[in-house]
Amino acid sequence: MKIDKTLHDDYAILTLKGEFDTFYCPALMQEVEDLVERGVNHLVIDMRLVKFINSTALGAVIKAHKRCRAEGGELVVAHPSPFVRDVITKVGIDKLITLHDTEEAAVKAVIKHLNQKELAGDAPVDQEKVLIAFADEVRNKMIGGKKTLLGSMSNVDGHKVQFVFQGKKQGITGDQGKQLFFAGGDVSLKFQVKMIKKSYFEVVATVDAAETTADGGVRVTAKFAKISDNDRQALGQFAADMAFLKQQLPGK
Repeated sequence: MKIDKTLHDDYAILTLKGEFDTFYCPALMQEVEDLVERGVNHLVIDMRLVKFINSTALGAVIKAHKRCRAEGGELVVAHPSPFVRDVITKVGIDKLITLHDTEEAAVKAVIKHLNQKELAGDAPVDQEKVLIAFADEVRNKMIGGKKTLLGSMSNVDGHKVQFVFQGKKQGITGDQGKQLFFAGGDVSLKFQVKMIKKSYFEVVATVDAAETTADGGVRVTAKFAKISDNDRQALGQFAADMAFLKQQLPGK
């Protein structure tokens, strides 16, 4: 089986081709995990070219669906081949994972889910993903090589950003996290604030403070050291707008 990947701002399309059996389950799960780690948790699995799928592969699709859901995302199946549709409906998986006749319909459903999340009042920044990288060899060695870490945004304005990093998957404790994010250390950050623009903000920030959280993570506050004037202005306006809107809400 072959997996083709198409990345968009908020979602990805994985097109599967060939016979999807037990051997290829790890490949699919790795693709899904890589996307989730990058902050992409809305996926379309296009299965129009899948000639065969076995029970283990069906289980992998369910696991991928649950993985996306656990991150607040969604996974749908587009254009299943006659064989795939027959198997999925007979087993009853279509009651768990939505099937769409075309890729276009699947994409529309994913975008609708994304829009509903924003309109439902999910915090505009809270829990958005932030990609974290270090320029120095010392900290890259601490995390096992030059890698991109994943954090969750807490707050942002025109001067600083706050995020939480959970290092459990990398075996990094909260105290070790504080060593990574020491005061004065620079970090390269990439994140979205979808209410401002669809593309990413890419900045260099200097850690101002880091404190461990109750669940073993580390909460980092970092001031922008390198950021374009337009981005600084946009983030500042966003913070001011959110402060105003919160004051207008009932009970405030």
